[in-house]
Amino acid sequence: MIIGVDLNNDKKEWGERFGMTHFVNPKEVGEEIVPYLVNMTKRGADQIGGADYTFDCTGNTKVMRQALESSHRGWGKSVIIGVAGAGQEISTRPFQLVTGRTWMGTAFGGARGRTDVPKIVDWYMEGKIEIDPMITHTMPLQDINKGFDLMHGGESIRSVVVY
Repeated sequence: MIIGVDLNNDKKEWGERFGMTHFVNPKEVGEEIVPYLVNMTKRGADQIGGADYTFDCTGNTKVMRQALESSHRGWGKSVIIGVAGAGQEISTRPFQLVTGRTWMGTAFGGARGRTDVPKIVDWYMEGKIEIDPMITHTMPLQDINKGFDLMHGGESIRSVVVY
C-alpha cells in the first residue's frame, strides 16, 4: 500500500504513474488525517496501524508532525524532505519517539554530489530511471517568475529553466 496525501486532487494521476496505490485528500476525509491514515493501514493480528515509512515533502511543520504520527508505533520511519521556513521549529510529544518511531531528515535524498550525481546521470542515460515525465514545464530564464508561480500554485511537478 502506497498512500499519497495531497490537498490537490490533480496530483493523484501523477502519484499513480509512479506507483501510488491509494490517494487521500485531507479536505475530503471528514476527520483528522492522522487517525484516518492509521486506521487505513491496520494490518495483521495486532491490528495496529501506521505506515512503515512516511515522507513529508511540503515544508509545513504541522504536516511533518502528522507524517511522524501516521507512521507505525513500533518501527515507523518518517523522513522530512520539505524545507520549512527560516526559524520554524518542529515538535512532537516524546512518546511518539520512545515507542519506536524514527524521525529523520534528508537532503537531496541522501545523494552525494561528487559520486552519486554521475551515477544518476548514467542511470538516466541508460534508461534505468525516468526523469522526463516529472518535467511538466520548460521555460526561458526571463519567465523564471512564472516557474515560481507554477510551483507555489501546485501546478508543476518540476520546471526546467533554460538560459
